[in-house]
Amino acid sequence: MSNAAPARRWPLTLLRVAVSGGLLVYLVGRAQPALIWQSWRAIDLPLLGLALLMQLAGIAISAAKWGVVLRARGRGQPLRWLFGAYLVGQFVGNVLPTTIGGDAMRGVQLGRRIGSYGEAGASIFVERLTGFLALSLIANAALAASVLAPTALATTPALRWLALGFGLAAIGALAGALAAPWLERAFGPRLPERARAPLRRVAEVLSAYTPRGRRLALVLALSLLFQLLWVALHAVCGLALGLRAPLLLYALMVPLTDMIGLVPIFVNNLGARELIFTLYLGQIGVAPAQALALAFLIFSVKLAVSLLGGLVMALGGDMRAARMSRAEGDQ
Repeated sequence: MSNAAPARRWPLTLLRVAVSGGLLVYLVGRAQPALIWQSWRAIDLPLLGLALLMQLAGIAISAAKWGVVLRARGRGQPLRWLFGAYLVGQFVGNVLPTTIGGDAMRGVQLGRRIGSYGEAGASIFVERLTGFLALSLIANAALAASVLAPTALATTPALRWLALGFGLAAIGALAGALAAPWLERAFGPRLPERARAPLRRVAEVLSAYTPRGRRLALVLALSLLFQLLWVALHAVCGLALGLRAPLLLYALMVPLTDMIGLVPIFVNNLGARELIFTLYLGQIGVAPAQALALAFLIFSVKLAVSLLGGLVMALGGDMRAARMSRAEGDQ
């Protein structure tokens, strides 16, 4: 079983590498690598340092939000541990050549700590879901504002429908999580007998880990804060490269990039980010080389901060390399 699953994933992995790699080769070749490097050489180092601190702050906000979700079930964890677990997840997802994603790694870490992988997965699902909802709110607000902007930004109908559909799906999924027990009682009896007990357990756990009332408002506020900080980080990186792009452009470009990057044909959003940056920044006269320099800088900032997760592992974090390998084999 452990050998069959990776074998089935190989075609998709090759497709993702081909799509991301092909787009990167095409865009870089068209923009000329020498011009990209020239933009990088002019980076403002203090602003780069600020971007790194903002990335760390974003992880801290996400860890705090995860803690709020866990406390809703009485499973609260120290912020220090949550922050370390998030860093390890970032390291695994962005640096290591493993088939385990960062969220899956966080689930394994928390599952071992609380004694339930199902509850761990539910907490991460809800934490991520609220982030997607905040992302869609920013995207749709930016799309509406862009129509009224002095310099209109062109967005294809497909991307507009993507932002709207993404938002409606996030709202629907959150409502479904809140109503999971009711849905299970309504539709569970129509399912085969052996599927009812697992479905009931999933519904109970998912509902238990979905905050309500003030807790839900706090989780959504933290999600919105993180996404706004993520947009601002892009603007800071743009300034570090000497770009003078309006904040509205970043508020539109960044969420759409992250949404497209969720399509499982890209590796770590590579290719999708570069394509969208080139298209949107090009509308205000930014050269393709500068747009790609910004895309690579964003990726580099994420990668550099992710390396701290390796340090957490080396210092004896919950996910040592041997355990991670064993978990990957059991997938």
